[in-house]
Amino acid sequence: MSKTTLSGYTEAVTTAHKYKRIAESLRQRIKNGQLMVGDFLPTSKQLAEQYDTTAVTIDRAIGVLVAEGLVTRTPGVGTTVLEPSFRGGTGLVSPAGTAVLVGALLQAQTESHYWERLLDGVNDVLQPSGVSTLIGYHNQNREGAMHYASLFRDQGASAILFAPFDRPNREQYEEDNAVVVTAFREMGLEVIMLDRYIESVPGHFVSEYCYAQGREMVERLIDRGYRRPLCMSTDYVSVIGARERSFIDGCLSRGIENPQDLVVRVPLKTYQDRQYDQILAALATAGDHDLVVCLNSRIFNTIIYLRAREAARASGDGSSTGGKKAIPSRKLAGFVDIELMDLEDVVAYVEQPVREMGRAAGRMVQSVLREPTPEFHHSLVPCELRELED
Repeated sequence: MSKTTLSGYTEAVTTAHKYKRIAESLRQRIKNGQLMVGDFLPTSKQLAEQYDTTAVTIDRAIGVLVAEGLVTRTPGVGTTVLEPSFRGGTGLVSPAGTAVLVGALLQAQTESHYWERLLDGVNDVLQPSGVSTLIGYHNQNREGAMHYASLFRDQGASAILFAPFDRPNREQYEEDNAVVVTAFREMGLEVIMLDRYIESVPGHFVSEYCYAQGREMVERLIDRGYRRPLCMSTDYVSVIGARERSFIDGCLSRGIENPQDLVVRVPLKTYQDRQYDQILAALATAGDHDLVVCLNSRIFNTIIYLRAREAARASGDGSSTGGKKAIPSRKLAGFVDIELMDLEDVVAYVEQPVREMGRAAGRMVQSVLREPTPEFHHSLVPCELRELED
């Protein structure tokens, strides 16, 4: 059995592929804010220990990041993260000369660093402009949303960054979000949508930034020989509809019949509450599928964790306990919002650049504060498709 390290890399991975995967892992850590501008990367010795490899392989991985302009190497000093290319603000103040306030109304506080990284991006742009952000959590509740919006307004906020409610179906999703967004407008708050899309709000642009890259990912992987994909989905969450369509349409374009039958939905709460037995049962329906496509990061990382857990149990008692058997040697692909725990067996993913999404929202705040309009605004940032070698 191959040796599994903390990072999930194995001795079975060839050096030629390994440096690319290490570069990909470091790239994610930079983009997601774990390594900030000006930070030093760990030393080559430390990275070699983390990834269970040699200094030569680490040097090749860092060389990839240098070529991409993400880091710079200074002999005798170390490797530092470079400033990303984004525009800051121009110093916005209210007519009274006081600092401008905006509200950020998010879904809920969770263990995920998703919202934290998104707000880091917002503040990258707004703080140098003299704009401060008030934060609240609506917890998927209309009354909670209105309560925080009132607090923001009373504190002097003129705009609100709003992460919409998730709902079990599209109709309820559109209705509930349209009601509160209209109410925010009536309270005098400019509205900037964060991350999701609302189809029925007048004047709103529908965001489908996941669809094109998701479909391309599916088509490319089928072209590479993965002809029996399984899609792990969940109940209705804002962007899941577009992601499911990207899977189905990608399959249809490559001649795979009835791809809707290849979609397995497991309630998102199952992942949040770590109900692993139910997830393993769903994975057991995979049959002879050779690829598992995950529709969000929580699904992706849960499957990665289960594989590692069951592999560890098997190595401990000499027998499989079911998890590794449920998805034996299958490759993984899907959508990520934050850093994956492990890239082993991952052949492609579509990444939402979370911090850059926050920066785009911050720039939109600057725009509406300079010239408010009656339109609804949306922070739209293209996703990135990344393919990894088998």
